[in-house]
Amino acid sequence: MTSHIKDIVSIVRYGYYSNPISNYILSKTKEKSVEYYLLLLKNIWKKNKNMAIFYANKIIATTTTTTILRELARFELISLYVKNNQFDMAKKECEYLRNNFKNISEYARNLMIPGLKLLNTKYNILDKDFKAYSDNYEENNVDKAILKYSQAREHIKNKEYNKAYELFIEGYFLAKDFPHPTMMCNGLNGAAWWMRNEDKKKALIPANLLEYYIGYYFDDLNYTYNWFDTIFEVYKINKSLNLFDISSVVMNYKNNVSFEIKSDFEEVYNNKSFFRNRSFKKIISHNFRDNLSIIEKVKNHKIPILFFSTYTTLIEKPFFTKSHILKLIFEGNKEKTIKYFSRDYEKMYFFNVMMSDFDLKKAERRLLNSEDVEDSEYNISPFYLARKKLITELFKKTKNFKEFVFNYFKLSDEEMKIFDVFLRNCVRYDIKWPITPYPKGKVRDFAIKYGLGQKRVALGYYSFEDDERVLIDDIIERFL
Repeated sequence: MTSHIKDIVSIVRYGYYSNPISNYILSKTKEKSVEYYLLLLKNIWKKNKNMAIFYANKIIATTTTTTILRELARFELISLYVKNNQFDMAKKECEYLRNNFKNISEYARNLMIPGLKLLNTKYNILDKDFKAYSDNYEENNVDKAILKYSQAREHIKNKEYNKAYELFIEGYFLAKDFPHPTMMCNGLNGAAWWMRNEDKKKALIPANLLEYYIGYYFDDLNYTYNWFDTIFEVYKINKSLNLFDISSVVMNYKNNVSFEIKSDFEEVYNNKSFFRNRSFKKIISHNFRDNLSIIEKVKNHKIPILFFSTYTTLIEKPFFTKSHILKLIFEGNKEKTIKYFSRDYEKMYFFNVMMSDFDLKKAERRLLNSEDVEDSEYNISPFYLARKKLITELFKKTKNFKEFVFNYFKLSDEEMKIFDVFLRNCVRYDIKWPITPYPKGKVRDFAIKYGLGQKRVALGYYSFEDDERVLIDDIIERFL
């Protein structure tokens, strides 16, 4: 695979979100400079600074065919040295880069300038700033978002929290237009965190949206824990029953992180009876009655998809599934289905998740006009609703769905968890990329058999590392 450097630069501007395309290129490329550059970025995303510095220096020392990748690696190395408090090393690389800036192509300079200016402003690495050879770098919405967040922090220093909130929200909308999920979440996180003590109800609005986007775009607690912590604090101040749901998410993923999870999450998680109290049951019953009218309008063939989407959404799989409920679901008898889900509160909760949606447009209108904040809290976790949306979208034009579901329920619990991530990734990474991945062999056969879209399945497949894809291969084979 011959890689076009401009395409690669365009792809990696999405940061961590570009991981599936980066893996696809790594599996095809024979160019060492491209391989090392992508490995550099992947180690940055994994927060493995030592390996990232290793690959950055390797590119600088060995790359002779492309100035762009060498100097992009130097740009990343400067940031890595700053994070390691190696300011003398950062200054040395900064000076070299500034002195040779005119020799780098414009689109590569545009990638570097905002980050370099931000680093220099924050840490005073150089006496003179970087010269912008054009104003084009300001046209990129992610760079504009970064500048908005920087401005917001200046207002925070003066305790002007409402102005900071506005800037964080402006940055969020800019990042969304790109789209750049990490930057989107950073904006919502800043807005929720700094508003929580100023106006707790107003802070709920970005917190709800943040929870939704974590569910929609991420499965890695290493990447999302600080955002969950912000949501926790906002929900705690507002005495939200959704505290239990986000604590459950964090505690179920805690074994996948190397850092310590604060005890507050575990305390809430272990106190389920407190959050599943009379008030919770009253809300569940009320929502259940409201949702009865919704299911009556749903076409029978869509109910199995809603059920399956909800099942894959939940980390702790409910005990009342598999053979009996599957039979009811596929029979399409709404009366029997409703009767089954009305038997206890856990079943009613599942039913409510199954029948509920997150109104993204309404939530975003609240960001801009928070007059109706009293109505801003969701009784169903936005995290789960986002995950459900991914799967319902994936199976819009499905084929052989019944066979798919019965094969799915033959998987072990651990295989289900991995396969759930794969299915979500098929949709969450589906945007217009400069390079389009396509599956081969059994992965392609799987996509065609179930009508899931070859590009989407390829994105889900390459969202896993090369050694992990062996397990995906094994699971997919059982669906053919």
